[in-house]
Amino acid sequence: MKTAVAHDWLPVYSGAEQVISQIMNVVGRSDLYTLFDFLSNEDRKKLGAANIHTSYLNKIPFKERFYRHTFPFCPAAIESFDLSKYDMIVSSSAAFAKGVIVHPHQRHVAYVHTPVRYAWDQTFEYLTRTPLSRLPFGPLLSHSLHKLRIWDVRTANGPDVFVANSTIVQRRIEQIYGRRSVVIHPPVDVDSFPLCDQKDDYFVVASRLVPYKRIDLIVDAFSRMPKKRLVVVGDGPEMQTLKARAGQNVTFKGHLPRADLIEAIRRAQAFVFAAYEDFGIVMAEALAAGTPVIAYHQGGAADIVSSLGSDKPTGILFPRQDAEAIIEAVELFAERRHDILAINCHERAKGFSNEAFQRQLRRVIDFTMERDFSRQNIEKLQ
Repeated sequence: MKTAVAHDWLPVYSGAEQVISQIMNVVGRSDLYTLFDFLSNEDRKKLGAANIHTSYLNKIPFKERFYRHTFPFCPAAIESFDLSKYDMIVSSSAAFAKGVIVHPHQRHVAYVHTPVRYAWDQTFEYLTRTPLSRLPFGPLLSHSLHKLRIWDVRTANGPDVFVANSTIVQRRIEQIYGRRSVVIHPPVDVDSFPLCDQKDDYFVVASRLVPYKRIDLIVDAFSRMPKKRLVVVGDGPEMQTLKARAGQNVTFKGHLPRADLIEAIRRAQAFVFAAYEDFGIVMAEALAAGTPVIAYHQGGAADIVSSLGSDKPTGILFPRQDAEAIIEAVELFAERRHDILAINCHERAKGFSNEAFQRQLRRVIDFTMERDFSRQNIEKLQ
């Protein structure tokens, strides 16, 4: 079976690129098709691709700075790849890759991180943030997003099987595309976070310090709990603003080397997470280290964390994105922390391992390549 892998773009080696690497471990070294490639040679080797083919957009000057602004041209660019010589297409997409053109003799499995968010549920947030939404460019930008939505729905007919990276993405796929999907959570290198059941007297958050991560809510909450220590790991444009509002019990570590980041998470009483993420790999990494998670209950956290009341709780889910809800959750954790065992956290994280991802994806591909395959039989994968 000759396989091609399609991916939106390769700006840096991060979570989405780790997914590509694990897909390659399932299908073998295969050709990779992508719109842009800015990776170093070392990071390209991590992908495990036989060859990397880029679109004509990759020739644009200063593309590293402006590639996200090329979205009106990306649908045509992803459709320009001729994949007719392959038996199987596996796409990994948060925007465009699922739109590659396939033929009747081919099978297409689409791993969807999310439908393109700035064209759907985050449209108004996106238009509020960007200066391009003002006159004279505003109407043109709105029209471009409208055209992108039409294209996105049209291409939903291409994949034979949709794979969602979480239940919230599964819901979006059904809501936007009218298609059923199977959930396979992203692969997590749980072995990099060894179990630690001896905890120090602090809570931790590790994140890029950008607005949507809602680190401000966590900092505000702990500033109102001066007897509880918070360690903030990460850097970003919000650093100075967060420092200005933080109490003396909040420590900012900035960017840490990987080994130091792992140790900071392993030794913490709990990992705090206030963002609304499609999945949130760092929460699964914290659980692998035996560190309970206190998280906002929407999005991927609901898939990752087993809250108090379950047989083997691994953390606490709070119901609102505000400082008061975080304070209540931290205080509840302080009362019930002995009900949340490090070993149960570790065992929960194993369900998100690289091996689990590979096993589940291989099952989907084998099912899709069966001679009598039908899209109507996807319930067999449930």
